[in-house]
Amino acid sequence: MLELALDTRLTGFRLRTQLVIGDEIAALYGPSGSGKSLTLLAIAGLITPASGTIRINGRTVFDADAGIDLAPHLRHVGLVFQEYALFPHKTVSGNLSFGLARGTSRDDAADRVEEMLHLLRLEAFGQYYPHQLSGGQRQRVALGRALIGRPEILLLDEPFSALDPAVRETLRQELLQMLADYRGTVLLVTHDLQEAYLMASTIAIIDGGEVLQMGSREEVLHEPRTRRVAEHTGAKNILRGIARCGHDGHWDIVWRGHHLRIADPGQMAPGEVEYCIRPEDIRLVWPNRAEPRVNLLRGRIVHELGRGLDYLLFVSLIDGEEWGKYDLEVQVRSRLHDLMALYVGKEVWLSLPPDRLHLLSPESEATAPHVIRCA
Repeated sequence: MLELALDTRLTGFRLRTQLVIGDEIAALYGPSGSGKSLTLLAIAGLITPASGTIRINGRTVFDADAGIDLAPHLRHVGLVFQEYALFPHKTVSGNLSFGLARGTSRDDAADRVEEMLHLLRLEAFGQYYPHQLSGGQRQRVALGRALIGRPEILLLDEPFSALDPAVRETLRQELLQMLADYRGTVLLVTHDLQEAYLMASTIAIIDGGEVLQMGSREEVLHEPRTRRVAEHTGAKNILRGIARCGHDGHWDIVWRGHHLRIADPGQMAPGEVEYCIRPEDIRLVWPNRAEPRVNLLRGRIVHELGRGLDYLLFVSLIDGEEWGKYDLEVQVRSRLHDLMALYVGKEVWLSLPPDRLHLLSPESEATAPHVIRCA
């Protein structure tokens, strides 16, 4: 388990990170310059935070107040850098053996290197040098060097960013297989949301040196707490409406004259609210099946973007004030696009499922608002 609460100040930047991660693969996801790599360097002991604590499986490796700051080799942490950082003058076997703990006997070291070469499927490359390997092979060696010492924490700093897409996908799967028997905490840093979702069971969104939200990948993707999290996770339809309590005792959001039902109003209160829905969660409805649908809207396609397997439709409500402006982004599979004979200018019916509309909290809200019952 990894527990940390850090405060680090650099020129023009402040990193305030709080994380609690169990024995799982977790992803630290955010844009460049958000503080992801700095967090890893602090955990590994390569930079010293101004204040805070870091604990690994209950063992304190850093405590600014207590004056504890263990050296990197005493923290039992494996780190894979974005650029691999292999020693060019050492062979594959030599690079792997560098990851072993000091004092490991020669026989034990040879056995561990042989075992790791087999796990990496690099048995025939033990005497090769880094410049003789492909990018994917060098990445395997970097991963093997981090794992060979059986670390309690494995830190991966955008390990696939330098690889082409085909190799990246292969190595992701290989890494997941390699980690199937790993009993420890893995923290993956990435600016690729799809990679975070594919690799990790828990995702932490970080921006501006601060963790905005942390939870299961489904929760973070479909239940963003704030507008910033929604923007980072691709919930592009961020709408503003007026919350009101209906005559039937349920909350509605009035948007553009339409009353939209929301399944989980959470801490809804009367007045202006922001809410979101992902492009892939909006449903296109056949005209002859429109009537029974909830949250039904009529719109016109003003632009579309074909992306091979799917289309991104930009839809303006029929009551829109200006042609060419759009109100909603809708993702639709290519097969359905063809079946419904969609094209720019066509009028369509849309349904916004109540369980896919999600209320967003104000960014400045330090504490949860008082819950108001709709009665």
